[in-house]
Amino acid sequence: MRSLWFIGVDVSKITLDLAACHRVHPDQFIHQQFANTTSGFKQLLTWLKKQKVDLNKTFFCMEHTGHYTLAFCCFLQEQELLYTLVSPLHLKRSLGIVRGKNDRVDAQRIAQYACLHHRTLKPMQLPSACLLKLKNLMAFRDRLTKTKVTLKQTLQDLKDTSALVDNRFIIKQSEKQLKLIEQQITHTDKQMEATLQEDEEVQKHFRLITSVVGIGMITAAAFLIYTQDFTAFDNGRQFSCYVGVAPFDHNSGSSIRGKTQVSPLANRKMKALLSNCASAAIQHDPELKAYYQRKLKEGKAKLAVLNAEKVKIINRVFATVNRGTEYVVLKQYGQAA
Repeated sequence: MRSLWFIGVDVSKITLDLAACHRVHPDQFIHQQFANTTSGFKQLLTWLKKQKVDLNKTFFCMEHTGHYTLAFCCFLQEQELLYTLVSPLHLKRSLGIVRGKNDRVDAQRIAQYACLHHRTLKPMQLPSACLLKLKNLMAFRDRLTKTKVTLKQTLQDLKDTSALVDNRFIIKQSEKQLKLIEQQITHTDKQMEATLQEDEEVQKHFRLITSVVGIGMITAAAFLIYTQDFTAFDNGRQFSCYVGVAPFDHNSGSSIRGKTQVSPLANRKMKALLSNCASAAIQHDPELKAYYQRKLKEGKAKLAVLNAEKVKIINRVFATVNRGTEYVVLKQYGQAA
């Protein structure tokens, strides 16, 4: 079914600014503002019906704005209406040179973007309750970890200057706070492990991911979150692009001959986790260790080889999930055979 109406929604904490356009007239908009509440969502649908908008042939589009879009996405999903979320950076760059900015104009630009790119936009589905809970736990753990690192550095600075200034009280309180944060991180890890057991499919995929050498609980949980339990990406190559480890050419004609390199547009959190996985895999996986040493002897840059290791790990993860069986180290398999 092809959509006839494209509805751009500029989401804020309090309001939803809505702009709708028809496929035949993409430059003509109708606009209205509603509260970002359940009652506001119902009023939105009532208003669209009054405007003679066929809800069965509509496509809603909005930017990723974190928690602000969650309630509206749940409502659209319950009403079985098509919607998608787009990256604010992607949307901004696709518009070209523009002037001015307000909520109404932003909604119109989102609607126009959806109308122009509707053939490539895919309807979205919210992750399961298990993944949403896991995502919040991961974000909470990240905040605790950042606080821990900052506090440890501050504590060390206080100890270094204790001969000049009496910092005993601050040091004592900081040590208590640091101990509490470490306990909270431990409890959060246990809660994440318990959450992973709440969904049978998530639990199965978690077991398959952790069978790959070098991947622990945190990275496996990140794979589940960022791939939406392997529904948001079709293959490892797509996820490598998203993470920022897939190399791209940079050349044009005969004058531009740039180096093949990765893009800075990436999920840096996931990329950092994969860096730790690659380092661990080199120590414990004979195949990746041999590959790493061989490439270094060939004169390859260390970071380039590590990046290739990350791509291999991603492909292994997707292969195990798609196949439905745990990863087996190649050399061990050969010996067993």
